[in-house]
Order: sequence, then C-alpha cells, then structure tokens
Amino acid sequence: MTKEHDNRYKKLFSNPSAIKKLLLSFVDEDWVKNLDYDTLERLDKSFVTEEFINRESDIIYRINFKGEEVFIYLLIEFQSTVDKFMALRMLRYITEFYEYLVSVKKIKKLPPVFPVMLYNGERKWTAPAELGNLIDRVIPEKYIPSFSYYRIAENEFSKEMLLGIKNIISAIFYIENTSPEDISEELDRIISLIKKEKPEEVHLFRKWIKNFLNNEDPDISDEVQSGIREIEEVRDMLSTALKKRDKMQFEQGIKEGKEEGIKEGIRKGKLETARSMLKKGIEIEIISEVTGLSISEIKNLF
Repeated sequence: MTKEHDNRYKKLFSNPSAIKKLLLSFVDEDWVKNLDYDTLERLDKSFVTEEFINRESDIIYRINFKGEEVFIYLLIEFQSTVDKFMALRMLRYITEFYEYLVSVKKIKKLPPVFPVMLYNGERKWTAPAELGNLIDRVIPEKYIPSFSYYRIAENEFSKEMLLGIKNIISAIFYIENTSPEDISEELDRIISLIKKEKPEEVHLFRKWIKNFLNNEDPDISDEVQSGIREIEEVRDMLSTALKKRDKMQFEQGIKEGKEEGIKEGIRKGKLETARSMLKKGIEIEIISEVTGLSISEIKNLF
C-alpha cells in the first residue's frame, strides 16, 4: 500500500497546479502567497545521486520569488512509524541537491530551498522539525546547525477545516481521513469540495480517486467517478445545451410571429434547466452563471 501511495501522490504533485494548491491552502507562511506561481517548474531528479533518484516520493520545483530563484522540496512520507530524525534526513537530501548545483553551476551563493514534508500516516507526527533539537547542546550554540522543515500532516486537519478550503487537495485529504467503509456516506461532501475547480483540476482529481478507490471498493469508485464526470462536464454541456435550446425556441417564436412567445419560451427553457441543475445539487451561483437567471429567480424554484 505504501508503494501505491507513493506513486499516486507523486503523479498528483508532479502537476504544478496541485503543488500550488498545497502551498497556498496548507502552508501557513505569508511569503508563500507572494511566490510567482506562473514560473513554477518541476525539476528532473536525474541530476542527483542514484539514491535520490530511487526515492519515488521526492519532488523538487523551481519558482521565482521577488525576482530570485527559489526551490521547493517536497518529501512525501507514508511510513507507518514516525521518523524521529526526519530533520537530519531532509537536510541530507538538500545538501545532495546543493552539491549538484556547486558541481555543475558557477554560483556565488546557494539558492534557498523550502523543505516541506507531507505526512500521510495514521500516528501523530511527533518528530522535531528543528535539527537543533536532536543535538546535545554541550558546546556553544553557534556551532549547533540550524535547520527546520515545514510539516503538513494530513491527520492534523479536521474535516470541518477541509470542508472550508474546497479544492482538490482538501478533497484528497478528506478522503484520506475517512475510513473506507464511510466513504459512501461522505460522497456528497467530497464532491462539494471540487465543484468550483477548473476542468483540468477535476480531471487530475479524477485520476487520483480512480487509483485510490479501485484499491478499496469498485462500487464506490463507480459512484464517485459518475459524480466527478457530472461536475467535469456540467458547465460546458449545459451551456451548450442552453444556447442550442434558446436558439431553437427563438427561431420557433419567429416562425409563429409571437414576440412574447419567444421570450416566454426562452425563459421557460432556462427555468427548466435551472430546476434540473438544482436537483443535481449544483450551487446557485453556477446555475446563475450558466442560465443568466438571477439568484432570486433561482431561489424561487425551491
């Protein structure tokens, strides 16, 4: 299962959109909000040691911050036990990366690397994030290495908090925090978290959930896939259908020579579409955007 998790998450976070949402939604650092996400670029790990290449769950991104190059190092941890010396482990990985830069580039200073650990285990993460806390302080402080990593532990986020974030990463964390036998009861909430995502992000989530649920319960997988397909297709489908229906009703109205009939026919079509969307649980704001009806008009359909 750990190997499956590694592959699943590596594929997910190999997509810049997923990394961006992870950082903006789950890293409580103001400076992260000012990163230039248009410059986000995943690095090929072939430049480092063979050991590094074999670590399937490590991902490095390059990004600009205030005109300077910064690196994001994401380590995805799925071990069943908490690694007390994680700070040392991450520092060693980063120094490997620095050694590569020194060997192939003429640099005056090493670029900053933001180390992020994403933890998926069931146990509470108790390992210290600061390397200095792992070292006996019997010599002066200035000789004690200073290094810390940023921890994102999925089991530390409540479902209420995840429901307030509403994106593909919060949906994935929500699923990971739900026991397999309870996923069926949580389907509506899970689907609600991605309703406002862009089609490409819904597609990314769809690929992740297919891999995850195929290892759990095929029946649940089919149901979730159906819901995701509906979200992925509903805007374009209904928008196209509405335009086509409006055009047909307009042409029919012209043919009958009844101006009022034209307006009424178009409005009737919009109302029917809105009712259908409400039954599927689609949010009022999206219905208004697709149909052109006001929010008060849609509310009156309840």
